[in-house]
Amino acid sequence: MLQAERQTLILEQLKLKGRVYAADLAAQLGVSEDTVRRDLNRLGETKLLRRVHGGALPLQLDVPDYADRLESRNPGKQKRAEAALAFIEPGMTLLLDSGETCRYLAMALPRDMPLTVVTTCPLIACELVHHDRVEVILLGGRFFKPALRCVGSGAAEMIRRMHFDLCFMGLCALHPQRGFSAKYYEEAEIMRITIEQADKTVIMGDRDHLGTVSHHQVVPARDLDVLITDSGADASVLEALAEQGVEIVPV
Repeated sequence: MLQAERQTLILEQLKLKGRVYAADLAAQLGVSEDTVRRDLNRLGETKLLRRVHGGALPLQLDVPDYADRLESRNPGKQKRAEAALAFIEPGMTLLLDSGETCRYLAMALPRDMPLTVVTTCPLIACELVHHDRVEVILLGGRFFKPALRCVGSGAAEMIRRMHFDLCFMGLCALHPQRGFSAKYYEEAEIMRITIEQADKTVIMGDRDHLGTVSHHQVVPARDLDVLITDSGADASVLEALAEQGVEIVPV
C-alpha cells in the first residue's frame, strides 16, 4: 500500500472513531508500528491531525472570535441560514444563539410572521428591531466579548425558566464520536443548557467544521436534531452523524 493510501485511510478512521492508535492501525494496514508512527507524524506536521502519545486525535479547530469576523460577508452562511427558515412556523418561540449564521437567520426572518425570538447576543436583537411581529427577549448576564454573547449564572437561570420550540446554533466543531464542541468553556455551558430546553436543535455550519473538535464539548452528536451543511461535505462523516439520529440537510 502506498504512503498516500495509508494516510488517507488513517484520516478516514480518525473521522469515524474520534481517536486512532498506532498499534491498531499497524494491524489493520498490515505494516509496522514504526511506519504508522511516521505517517502520523507527517500528518501532524501538515496540520491534518493532532499527534498524541500512542496515536492521534482530530485537529482542534481554532475559529477566529466572532468580533474579528463581523466585517466580512459569507454567502455560504447566508445560504445555510435561508435553508433554516423551512423549519420555522408562525407562533414559535426560537432561540437564536450567538454567531454569524444566526445573525443571518435573524435578518432573513419574514417580517410578517409572528414569532418570539430569544437570544443572548445584542447584535441579533438589534437586527430584529424592525420586525414588528417578532417579540424579542434579550437574555442578560456578563457580556463575553469574544463570542459577543451574555454568559454566566444569570443567563443560565433565565434559559432554564424557558422552553424553545427550536434552537438554532452555528457550528464551531462537530465530530460523530467526540460530539458538538465550542472554543470557550463559558459559551459551551450556556449552549448545553439551551439545547436541554429546546424541542429541536438545528446546527448550521460548513464542511470544514465536520470531523473536528474544539476545546469544550457541548453535547454528544446524538443530542442534535438537524445539521444544515454543504452538499460537498464528507459522506462518511455525514453517514456517521445520520446513524446517531441527526437529520442532514445539504445546501
